[in-house]
Amino acid sequence: MTIIIALFHMVITMVKLTQEVKDSMQGVKTIFLATCSRAGVPNVVPMGAYKVLDDETMLLSDQFMQKSLSNMKENPRVAISYWSEKGGFQIKGTVTLHTDDQVFKDDVTWVKGMKPTLNPKTAIVMKITDVYVVKPGPEAGKKLL
Repeated sequence: MTIIIALFHMVITMVKLTQEVKDSMQGVKTIFLATCSRAGVPNVVPMGAYKVLDDETMLLSDQFMQKSLSNMKENPRVAISYWSEKGGFQIKGTVTLHTDDQVFKDDVTWVKGMKPTLNPKTAIVMKITDVYVVKPGPEAGKKLL
């Protein structure tokens, strides 16, 4: 079953990742995914199975989520954050959850190719809406995209 979350009265503008942001993600083993329930209860989890699909979209693969998955079903707005020796960013977006379509099948193939013992439950497709700088200094917190 594919779960599509509708957003009413909300204008969402997609942005394109710069080469600097994409380069900074290379080699990052763990990102942190932040979600929030409709009631405002936050949750943050580490994730290792993620990739950039294109300049506007990321794939996050869920193998273990409970609270985060519940939150995303209630509220599709998420943020990820990471740090590497090439810099760090916070990336915000909206998600669509896939559990039985080609997106999910492609996710399973990708994850099983990396680690056959993992069993994806949900393919999370994140459309990127904002990117912020997280490195220390005068640019910290600045909206990049």
